[in-house]
Amino acid sequence: MLRFKSTSDFQKEVRKRVRTYLKEEGKSGLADYRYYMKAVLNLAMYLVPFILFLTGYTSFLMTTVLWAITGIGMAGVGMNVMHDAIHNTVTRSEWVNRKIGAVIYMLAGNSYTWRVQHNVKHHTHTNLDGHDDDIETGSMFRFHPEQELKPKHKYQHIYAPFAYALMTWKWLLEKDFKQVVQYNKSDLFKAKDQTLGMVWTKLIVGKGAHFAVFYILPIALGLPWYMVLWGNMVMHVVAGLILSFTFQLAHVVDKAEFPTEDEAKDNSLLEHQLKTTANFSTKSKLVTWYTGGLNFQVEHHLFPTINHVHYPKIAEIVRKTAEEFKLPYNEYRTTVEALKGHFAHLKNMGQAMA
Repeated sequence: MLRFKSTSDFQKEVRKRVRTYLKEEGKSGLADYRYYMKAVLNLAMYLVPFILFLTGYTSFLMTTVLWAITGIGMAGVGMNVMHDAIHNTVTRSEWVNRKIGAVIYMLAGNSYTWRVQHNVKHHTHTNLDGHDDDIETGSMFRFHPEQELKPKHKYQHIYAPFAYALMTWKWLLEKDFKQVVQYNKSDLFKAKDQTLGMVWTKLIVGKGAHFAVFYILPIALGLPWYMVLWGNMVMHVVAGLILSFTFQLAHVVDKAEFPTEDEAKDNSLLEHQLKTTANFSTKSKLVTWYTGGLNFQVEHHLFPTINHVHYPKIAEIVRKTAEEFKLPYNEYRTTVEALKGHFAHLKNMGQAMA
C-alpha cells in the first residue's frame, strides 16, 4: 500500500475549516432529513414501477417504460442510499449503517467487495495504476498512461458506452465472485471482520434473492418470460449507463491527473485527491439531488466520512482553501462539459504512445 506524506499545511487547514463550519452550524456531518426523504423517493422509483409490472402492465411499451424507470431508481438507490451508508455517514451506529448499506444486495451487488474496492482501494489510491481497481479493466480500456496501449484502444471512446451499459450485469454475474477470490489472497480481506464463509454466503444468497425477485417471481406470477427478460435488460442498461458515467466523470477526465507512484508519494492524501478528482454540474440542484452529491466528488474524496447532503456548503470552503494554497480544484460547469472531458481522455489514452 502506497504511503503518502503524513500531512500538509493544506490538509491541516481544510480539515480545521470544515470542522469549524460544522461546529458553528451545529451539524454533525451525518445524514439529516434530506437523506431519508431521498432514500424513500429513490426506493419508490426503484420498486413501484416493478410492482406495477407485476400487476399486469406488460405491453411492450409499458414494460419498457416501467423497467427504464426501475433502472433510474436502481442507480438512484445506489448513489443516494447505499453509498453513504457503506461510508458510515448515515448514523453514528456502524451496525445501523451496515443494515442500511445492505440495500446493495437489492441492487445485485455485495457489501464486502464494494467496501474493499471502493472505500479502501479507490479512496486511498485514486487513479494510481495497480492500486485503484476503478481504473483496472483488464485490457478493455486504457485509462492510465502507464497501462499497456493496445490497437483496440484507438476506438475505446466509441465502444465505451456499450461496455458501460453492461456494468450492473457484470456486477451481478461475474465481478463480485472474482473479487472475493482476489481479495481473499490479500491482507485486505484479513482486515475485515468477516470470515470467508460469511462473505460467500452473503454473496450467493444476495445474488439468489435478486434473481428470485426480478426473474423468477414475475414468471411464477404468469407474466411472459420474454417480457421479464426484456425488462431486466432495460433496467440494467439504464442503471449501468447512469452509474458508469457518474463515476467516470469524477476521475477519468482530462482535468484529472493520473500520477505514477513516485509522483503521488510527494503529496499528502488530500492533495492527491484534489489532483485526481473532479466535480461537475455543482450548480444543478437536480444533478446534485439525483447523484447523491457524487457530482461534488472533490468534497467526497476529501471528506468521505461526511454525508453528501453537506457537500454544497463544504465545497465553498474547499475551493477557497485550495486556491489559497495554489492547488487545483478541478470542476466542469455542466454534465455535458464533463462528458466531453471524459471522452477526450479516452481518445487521448487510446492514441497516445505507450
